[in-house]
Amino acid sequence: MIAAPAPTVRDVQVMHVGREGQPVVIVDGATGALAPLIEQAARTRFQPAGEVGSHYPGLLGPAPTTYLDAMVRSVLSLIEAHFGTGPVAPVRARGNFSLVTTPPAELTVEQRIPHVDTADALQFATVHFLCDGGSGGTGFFRHRATGYETIDGSRLAAYRAALDPELVRTPPAAAYAVAAGDDLFEGIGMIEARPDRLILYRAGLLHSGLIGTPPAAAADPRRGRLTGNLFLQCRVVTGQMVTGRAVTA
Repeated sequence: MIAAPAPTVRDVQVMHVGREGQPVVIVDGATGALAPLIEQAARTRFQPAGEVGSHYPGLLGPAPTTYLDAMVRSVLSLIEAHFGTGPVAPVRARGNFSLVTTPPAELTVEQRIPHVDTADALQFATVHFLCDGGSGGTGFFRHRATGYETIDGSRLAAYRAALDPELVRTPPAAAYAVAAGDDLFEGIGMIEARPDRLILYRAGLLHSGLIGTPPAAAADPRRGRLTGNLFLQCRVVTGQMVTGRAVTA
């Protein structure tokens, strides 16, 4: 069974990015199980992300339930400690192994720019690097026109109203996002990839993989940009109440 033990205090760093000061938690040596996870991924059946309704620029494969469950347990305490939520409980979690394989020339417009995974302020995302440091890290961004660094329900309509015409007037180059940003987005922070490094952030924080050009062996889990990804929706727990409604679970 592959498990992800809770990180010790010395493994954890917190970086606050941009004007909004959103926390990004960095955990090095997140599992101590790098080799078994890579071998598990090598035995996994991957499929193009578009076949499962994802905009991810590559391949997705199912990650072991034991791994995902352990990661949920590990990050809950980090969310409570660093995101100002107080006690939280998981509502829904999904995750997978991911491999970036799409050449820059084949990227869709949306794949060329920073994105958010959801506008839910209580959903969190992790990237667990199962690859070497040369595979490209993760960058965080500010949308220049609106000044937004995070997108929530109150900002989503205004953000799309500003961004969509920009993408028509000035389509981004056929390339992955770079840490410094471009005409539409300004880089506000980046984290390098390191083997068994995990990063945790709000899923509504504008972000992008910093990829370059995927190598010829990009589809090989032992040689490509392999990550484990978790998307965790939470609820805030106060006594027996959850942000104004009773806990029924």
